[in-house]
Amino acid sequence: MGEPPRRLDPTMDRASAAVVLRCEPRQVGPCVRCRGLTVRYGQQAQPICPACTCERSRGQGRAYDQ
Repeated sequence: MGEPPRRLDPTMDRASAAVVLRCEPRQVGPCVRCRGLTVRYGQQAQPICPACTCERSRGQGRAYDQ
């Protein structure tokens, strides 16, 4: 099995985050769960980042999410 997605620090430059997320810098915004960066805006929007989505699917949600 592959490595789980990494959480992108909210202080990361939007242009760099966009390269990692494969989107435009204007589409980058905060995850609603962890405040890490995700594709928050546009057609491919994901309000929950890939790292949180992976944790959630593995049943590793944070205490306040359960």
